[in-house]
Amino acid sequence: MATLNDLRTKGGVIVTIVIALGLIAFLLGDLFSNGSIFASKANRVGKIAGNNIEYQVYANQTEYVKNIYSSLWGSTAFDSQQYDMIYNEAWNDLLMSNSYKPSFDKMGLTVSDAEMVDMIQGAYVSPVIRSFFADPATGVYSPEVLKGFLSQVESNEAAHNIWNYIKKRVAEQRLVENYTTLVGAGFVANDLEVNASVAAANNAANVKIVVKPYYTIADSLVAPVKDAAIKKYYKEHKELFRQSTSREVEYVVFNVEPSEADYADAKEAVETLAEEFKAAENVMQFAQANSYERPDSRYYSRENIPAAYKELAFGREKFLGPQLNGNTYTMSRVAEVRNMPDSLEARHILFSFDQKELADSVATALRKGASFAELAEKYSLDQASAVDGGKLGRFAPEQMVAEFSDALIAAPVRQIVTVESQFGIHVAQATWKSRPVRKAQIATITYDVVAGDATIQAAMNEANAFIGAAAQSDFASAVSELGLSKRSARIGNTDRAVNGLNEARELIRWAYNNKEGKVSGAMEIDGDFVVATLKTIRKEGYMPVKEVAPRIAQELRNEAKAAWVAEQVAGLATIDEVAAKLGAEVITAEEVYGNANNITGVGPDMTLVGAIAVAEEGVVEGPVEGNYGVYLFTVEGHATADNATVESEKVRLDSSSLFYLNERIDQALVEGSEIVDNRVKFF
Repeated sequence: MATLNDLRTKGGVIVTIVIALGLIAFLLGDLFSNGSIFASKANRVGKIAGNNIEYQVYANQTEYVKNIYSSLWGSTAFDSQQYDMIYNEAWNDLLMSNSYKPSFDKMGLTVSDAEMVDMIQGAYVSPVIRSFFADPATGVYSPEVLKGFLSQVESNEAAHNIWNYIKKRVAEQRLVENYTTLVGAGFVANDLEVNASVAAANNAANVKIVVKPYYTIADSLVAPVKDAAIKKYYKEHKELFRQSTSREVEYVVFNVEPSEADYADAKEAVETLAEEFKAAENVMQFAQANSYERPDSRYYSRENIPAAYKELAFGREKFLGPQLNGNTYTMSRVAEVRNMPDSLEARHILFSFDQKELADSVATALRKGASFAELAEKYSLDQASAVDGGKLGRFAPEQMVAEFSDALIAAPVRQIVTVESQFGIHVAQATWKSRPVRKAQIATITYDVVAGDATIQAAMNEANAFIGAAAQSDFASAVSELGLSKRSARIGNTDRAVNGLNEARELIRWAYNNKEGKVSGAMEIDGDFVVATLKTIRKEGYMPVKEVAPRIAQELRNEAKAAWVAEQVAGLATIDEVAAKLGAEVITAEEVYGNANNITGVGPDMTLVGAIAVAEEGVVEGPVEGNYGVYLFTVEGHATADNATVESEKVRLDSSSLFYLNERIDQALVEGSEIVDNRVKFF
């Protein structure tokens, strides 16, 4: 239905319309709670392209985005994922205005008025527009849905604000697309690359290989790695050791699980609830008021009802349960049995809630023989169906809101009915119904066994006892003394969850606001208590040499082992002699192509594949320092194939480059923006 209410039903689709700039999503707290923020450097949310992002600037932008989605969804009650989307979209807006847009302007990249018109209603319709204005029945973009919405823009302030927001998104998406197209034009494989790729794809070698795994060569056989060599390697390969901002924490989880007393209390409560459920007159209403999960209100025929409820609905059973599965009790009762169609066809004319008099007048005119199609085209807010005489096609009753379907089922075919739903006022008419069949509605109540106050307090006491023990000694000692299980995690400043802790915002925020060695208080996360210690603070830049020294030492040790292998096999003429000298087997690999990802019997090692591709026949080649060990090999012959042509390889190489284009551009744009993101410290 082409109304603002219709857009509100598409939250799942709209969430996907944020510009795909490749920014990692992370969780923030509620920006809209009361509190004071002092204007100082410590209260800056971050920095983008040299511009400081103050708390209030970010808060204002977030409030703007929040209001847009409040209008779209018709609600201010957002879940955590929706808040995530809002917070990140506000940050992306600041990224666009402070970095991307100024850079695009300098390059002369703009979106003209003609482009905007074309993207909204021309031959090229923006994917943003297509996603917002899809036919709810088909999920496919509908110009009529767009037209219906635009008819409200001048008279409806919320629709006006939403339209400005959508146009902004359209323009930003096009800017990024234009930039991507410009950069993509340079991703073309040259003749040298193409010819080399064709040769690799069409030429194979039959090889005999000997591998000496690094771990089979004793460290004592090579000279110890010196600190000076480690520092030299670090300096020459420093880019390998880049790191982003992160925190390393250790933590203990004190689980809050229902006790035997909690199960006993739950059983007593459930038995009382079951007796009340059996006596309830309005069965579904009682279930909806008392169930932890919303009951299924659909009607099922004998053929399609879940097997667990068939005897209850169409047999002799009157009540099912209470049954305990895990921590949840369930009980079920037939709410209603009625004869109703499996499907029906209908048409309607939709009015806003303030058009009741007009709706009544149109209903009266229809009953007197007026043309439904003409009145639908003239008055209906649902332009998607209005262009087809108000027809909604064939649908199952549960596909529409209950009020609408119930009214059509109750009325005879062709009778005009007026009914209100969340979308507005419908003047409707059922034009066809399938043969009625007997259907049952089953009301099911779920009741979760939860930890009581005493159980929660016991877990809290255990956590506090651990905190006290850690204060007397240290975190690790307290874990050992109390026989607890310790977990470790590295937390990025854009993370939301931590090793199975789904709502870990409190732990993440704590980690970014404390010093190394600090032990936290008891934090309630996912219903349990967590106590953590901050082990390491990592800042943006390069890992310290002392931290990567063991990794570098192993690399240098492997190089020395490769040199040792070379000394052992010096002067040997055949691969069999090499194998005998090293106490290894000879592996035969047939048809190793130059573009192979894996060698049978050896595994994936592109260094070895490359060495084989350029080796001469009949010569012992190596040693080659691989991922797993040191390789020596002999190419015994070559084979050719017609796996690729110049034309096919050019297409493949160009496509391969473009496949990663968006990811590479996103990375380059983010790195070029020199982002300092401190939001996690506040929220």
